[in-house]
This record gives sequence, C-alpha cells and structure tokens, in this order.
Amino acid sequence: MATIEEPIRIGESLSLVDRLLDEQQHITAAERFAQCHVDASDPLLSPYYQDLIPLSKPLPGEQYAFEVDLDICSGCKSCVVACHNLNGLDSAEQWRSVGLLHGGSEQLPVLQHVTTACHHCIDPACLSGCPVMAYDKDPVTGIVRHLDDQCIGCQYCVFMCPYDVPQYDPAKGIVRKCDMCQDRLAVGEAPACVQSCPNQAIQIRTVSVESVIEESESNQFLPTAPEPGITLPTTVYKCSKPLPRNLLPADYFSANRQHSHLALVFMLVLTQLSVGAFVVGQALVSGPWADPLMLTTIRPTYAIAGLVVGLVGIHAAVLHLGRPLYAFRALLGLRTSWLSREILAFGVFAAFALSNATAVWLAKDQPNLVPLADGLGLMTALSGVAGVLCSVMIYVKTHRPFWSGHRTGMKFSLTCVVLGLPIALLVSLAACYWSRDLEVPSIMQNYGQSLCRWLMAAVATKLALEGSVLLWLRQRRFTPLKRTALLLTGELSMTNLLRYFFGIMGGLLLPLVLLSDKAIAAGADGYQPLFVGFIVLLIAVLLLIGEIIERYLFFAASVAPKMPGAACV
Repeated sequence: MATIEEPIRIGESLSLVDRLLDEQQHITAAERFAQCHVDASDPLLSPYYQDLIPLSKPLPGEQYAFEVDLDICSGCKSCVVACHNLNGLDSAEQWRSVGLLHGGSEQLPVLQHVTTACHHCIDPACLSGCPVMAYDKDPVTGIVRHLDDQCIGCQYCVFMCPYDVPQYDPAKGIVRKCDMCQDRLAVGEAPACVQSCPNQAIQIRTVSVESVIEESESNQFLPTAPEPGITLPTTVYKCSKPLPRNLLPADYFSANRQHSHLALVFMLVLTQLSVGAFVVGQALVSGPWADPLMLTTIRPTYAIAGLVVGLVGIHAAVLHLGRPLYAFRALLGLRTSWLSREILAFGVFAAFALSNATAVWLAKDQPNLVPLADGLGLMTALSGVAGVLCSVMIYVKTHRPFWSGHRTGMKFSLTCVVLGLPIALLVSLAACYWSRDLEVPSIMQNYGQSLCRWLMAAVATKLALEGSVLLWLRQRRFTPLKRTALLLTGELSMTNLLRYFFGIMGGLLLPLVLLSDKAIAAGADGYQPLFVGFIVLLIAVLLLIGEIIERYLFFAASVAPKMPGAACV
C-alpha cells in the first residue's frame, strides 16, 4: 500500500479501502490552517489576513459586504464557532449559520454548503421597522448595527427581516445580530468568521450601492432565498460554475411550527373586540332603531365595557416586551415603523374611549352633554379603526404570504365584527337588569335579530377565508402557503379543528337558535330573558375562544422566510 512518501501513481488500480486510506494521508484544510499558525508570534496575524479585508474604507456610494466563495466553502462551521466564541453568544444564539443545498442529477449530484449571516442590506427592514430606533446604518461603512441599550425586546425586527437574521435572547430581553465585527475592521483586523475560515471562503469587500440595486432587479441572489428587492442585501455569493436549476435547500420540504406570541394574540383579539364593540355601538346609537332610552340606559354600560376590554388588550402587549420598563421609547420610530404608529393610534383610542365613557355617564343626568358624547363616540370608533389598520400593516410589511394585505385585513376587520356584534347584544341585554324600562323582547325585535343575522354572515365569511388556505395543498410547488396548509392539516390540525368547532357553534348554530320560532315563543311576550341572556353569553364566550385560537394559528402557521438550507449537523 502506498504511503505519503510513496504517492500512488496515476492509473494504479486500488481497492476502496486502499483509496480511503490514501485520502487520509493528504493534509486537510484544517491542518493547513494550523500550520500557518504554528510559528506565529503575533496573535492578530494581520499580515496573513490583510488580503481578506479592504485596505481602505469605502468610497462614497460604496459599502462593506461579505463575499462568499461557494466553490471552496466546505461546511466545516469554523466560522460559526468563531463568531459564537468571539461575540460571547448564548447557547441558543447563532449570528452565522451554515446550510446545505442539493440538486443536480443522478449522474452528477450537487451538494453545496452555504454560510450566511447578516447581509447589511442597503434598505434594512429591521431598521425601518424598529419602533425604538435600535438600529442604525453606518454612513461610511454601510454596516447595520444593533444598539443593545436602546432595544426593548419587541422582536418586530425578527418579523421584518426576510433572512431570519436578528436573534432574540430571552435571558437578556433584547435582540442581537451580526455587526461584521466592526471594532476589528476599524483596526484593520478581519472579522471572526473571515479569520477562522480555513479555506478563506469568506472575505470582506466593498460593493457599489448602485450595482447592488441594479442586480436586485434580476432576482439573482441565491436559490430559493427571499427576493433581494425587499431589502437589497449586499452579500456576494460567487461560484465559478453555474448552479443547477433544481438546487434546493435540504429542509425545503419541511414545514416548521412558528412561535405563537401569546401576548400578541391576546392584544390583537382584545383590542379588535373593543374597537368592534365601539363601532357597532356607534351604529346602534345613530341608527334608525336608536331611542333616548338607549342613550341613557345602555350606552353608559356599553362605553365602560368597551373601555375596560380595550385597556386590557393594550396592556397585554407590554407582556410581549423583553424590557417592558422601556416601553415609553416605542414612539421614537413613528416616521418609519408601523408598530410605533399602532401604539400611537391605540393610545389615542384609549384617551377617546375614556373621555367618551365619562361623557356618556354624565349625559344620563345632563342631556346637554349628549352631543359631546356623540362626538367622542365617533372619534373613539374612528381612532380604533385607525389602530386596527396599523395592526394590519405591521404584518403586511413583513412580506409573509400568509400575512398578505387582503388576508390579514379581512381577518382583523372580521374579528372586530364577529366579536363586536355579540358584545353589543350582550351589553344591551345586561342593561335590562338595571332598568325597568328595557325589556329583552323589545331589544331582540328592534335590533337583536338583525345582529344575529349579521353575525352569522360575518362568521361564515371568516371561516371560509381561513379555510381557503387549504386550497394550496393542491399546488405542485412547495410554496410558503402550502407549508402553512400542511401545518394546519398536520401538526396544528387539532387546534385548527377546535377553531372551527367554536366558530361554528358560537357564530352559526347558537344564533340560529335565537332566530328560531321556539326561541321567540319561549316567553309570554316572546323571548324568555334568562334563556336569551344565557345563549348570547355563550355565543360571546365561544366566539372569543375561537378568535383567540385563530390568532394563535395566525402566528404558529405563518412560515417565516429565511436563507436556504438547513443547518448542517
């Protein structure tokens, strides 16, 4: 058998075992890397790495960028380990990852390792979405930096980034990410990932901002990666040979459940319930069925109930923050962040709701305050609608297909209607117990039956909308919406069935009971009060549970975009 002193001659026939043993005699990339360091006295080794970083700072119209040579990336994860150790990351944090792409043909299969980190985009979504301005982009180097002290841990940048770059650290309560080791670059030292790569597959180069924008038009970044036109990433992936057209990530056919964000679930549902209640209440007060008795008896209870639910929903959002004591900073990003705009809109909504509840309560004894109460009620409803619109835009701006504009807008709007209608009827019935002038049969005949019909139509529309995503199961392509459909029929199938159960029971069957002839004939004058009150209460509870489950699925089944390739283990 040949040894390292006696290399095997070309053409010599070898067994498989001999061939493997021969391969082990050749020096590996890691060994070559170690030999370069064995006699080094300078721990920085800047002369050895000076060709891996630019010798001068970027010129105007340029910025720093990672350059990855796919031909020589071996997937050894030295860059991952170096980044983790140098930056002192926690065990769950990972600022740089290595994935795997595979494709080609049976005759010529292709396995391609891909190392990826923050792309330091020209138009970073994390920066524009942050409500507290915890990101900035260096005007000279173009590096996108995260300001840890400024962060409140809202995690909205995690939603906004299409490349899954920001990493939330629950222990610290903040988000962190790669900053291209800017402190090392400032003194002429290569970043940790660049310096640790044994094959020199990662380098720092300067790129032209204009050329990045032009190249994004062709949508050529990396196979199956999110479209570069969203944020204009600057990382350059180069390869000497064309990649196969069927190159796919190793995890391409997987559908992973996402974080449920329970605090946001309750915040969205309760604020939309409150807005829906005020909108429906305003319609009842100004509609053809309005009468002075409604203004003096039902409206105060209605205004206070809507205010309490709205305040609970607004405060539930604080539980989502990693650093809730710094929530006051959330309006700093008002110019670019829809999250800041949502917080402002619901703050105005809460102020109008409180003023409206006070005016309505005082108007019972002072009729001259009724016009003021009407105006405040209208402003409460309008500001609430503005808040819901901001909530819609928060998720639309993430560019996730499951959170598209029409889908999210209809879901949030219909939640307002689906929860606002039964709450309006329930509060009206509850007011009957404090007033001898109000009667359940008259409420049901005046507008209760109409509310039940509208409720059934809204619930049926919403359930059909939610079920429409399952049509993507018929698609041949494994799109994000197909992954969502697979989650809803697989891992989340029982939760999805519960959502339909509560929706159908509370929004279709029980309202139908109230519209039946037997329910109308239950009392002496039609509609037995206790029976109607119990059914309406049951409707409200079931629909509330159903909407909470739907909003849970809204987060858990939304497939997050990311760079292609599963982590290599």
